[in-house]
Amino acid sequence: MPALTEFLDKPVRDPNGEAVAALHDLVVRLPQIEMPANAMDTYPPVIGLVARVKGPRGSRDIFIPWEEIKSLTTEGAELATQQVNMRRFQRRDGEMVLREGLFDRQVVDLEGRRVVRINDLDLARRGEQWRLVAVDISPSALLRRMGWARVGQAVTAAFGRDFARKAPLIDWSQVAPVANEGEGALRLRVPRARLEVMRPADLARLVEQLTPQQGAKFLDDLDEARAADTLEELEDEQQGQILRAMDPERAADLLEEMEPDEATDALQSITMEEAEDLLKRMDREEANEVQELLGWPEDSAGGIMTTDYISVPEWATVEEIVEALRARAKAAASDLEDPLPEGLMEIFVVRGEGPTPVRVNGLKGRSRPRTGPVVPAVHPGIQLEAEGKLEGRVSLRDLLLADPSARIMDIAHPVPQVAHPLDNERDVAHTIADDDLLALPVVDDQGALLGIVTVDDAIDVILPTAWKKRIPRLFH
Repeated sequence: MPALTEFLDKPVRDPNGEAVAALHDLVVRLPQIEMPANAMDTYPPVIGLVARVKGPRGSRDIFIPWEEIKSLTTEGAELATQQVNMRRFQRRDGEMVLREGLFDRQVVDLEGRRVVRINDLDLARRGEQWRLVAVDISPSALLRRMGWARVGQAVTAAFGRDFARKAPLIDWSQVAPVANEGEGALRLRVPRARLEVMRPADLARLVEQLTPQQGAKFLDDLDEARAADTLEELEDEQQGQILRAMDPERAADLLEEMEPDEATDALQSITMEEAEDLLKRMDREEANEVQELLGWPEDSAGGIMTTDYISVPEWATVEEIVEALRARAKAAASDLEDPLPEGLMEIFVVRGEGPTPVRVNGLKGRSRPRTGPVVPAVHPGIQLEAEGKLEGRVSLRDLLLADPSARIMDIAHPVPQVAHPLDNERDVAHTIADDDLLALPVVDDQGALLGIVTVDDAIDVILPTAWKKRIPRLFH
């Protein structure tokens, strides 16, 4: 397959064989649909060339459409007509120039999970049409492009490393261009489906290699849930940089999708004024939940705990709780409720001071407990965010195997360890590790459940900074 540099600056000849211009660039048409109709549609076809014509007043770049080109080879282009439009070239929507648009540009190698820089491009002839099929990121491509091929040969001779050899290419179907400011029109739409199947940790590694502005635009190409999961995988400092680079409304939407403790960490990496602005843009219930977590010191149990857990009143039956879990999952599928915690392994049992608050219109977040006697009266199913004094916990396995008519308190196990929100985070992490816990409840002075510190949060504290957020989030 010939490289683009093998076409560039070669003569453009008229039907009589006279050189009338130089081939300055090739123009391709970008796919116009999210998923191509067939594999060939993935590779942009060449629809014309940019010819540089010299004149008495200097040179001018003109566009010659493919229909007016008789042949195109690495020796140059031959025109099919004597007459060409001398109007100055202007790129149109849906088109991309290869030399000016892609050389030295950063792209995401979806297969290699990395951000790379384009040194050259490879084309292939399919029938009567040339198509862009691959990206060359090798040092040898850069040397060839700069006319320094002999330098590569000298390096090869001196050090035994073959700089002249063409490195393996990256297939264009595995490339997603990274948009810079003002270049949104050049971004391909096809690779998004491929981005959607990548793990958030892999996407985060790609974002880490970009500038905050590029990272923000990269996350804009993902749906809110996947973008939020990717943002959670980043270090706190980079989270703050990307939040600043994002449109504030988009940033607030992602914070709502994040786990409450992760959103809290992200907000702690920006200024108080910036955090307040984003909190005002968030859903009120979600913002209140994050605001409460922000009130605890960063290095305390309260600072690393999450409020994303399931807690039920001690008078509820196993059958009622299972039905409530099913109802929540069904509502979450219709985006009417928050989903259940992804790593749901335990359910906490509390003794409340009043009836379990009922959500209105599917609003997210927790309501404050009311005072008064416990009245398990008319309610639309058991609420799964009951508040009150922690009485016990039940594993999901025990819940599913229990008699449906049994009260949850009858099958609950005592809670062996709890933490206070002001306990040091490292002490809490070591307690989880030493006692082999999945989660450590955090309670106030009266024993009321405030949140939990999960095992992955504990690992984040114990592991060195470079390894944080690089473990599978099995329990979050």
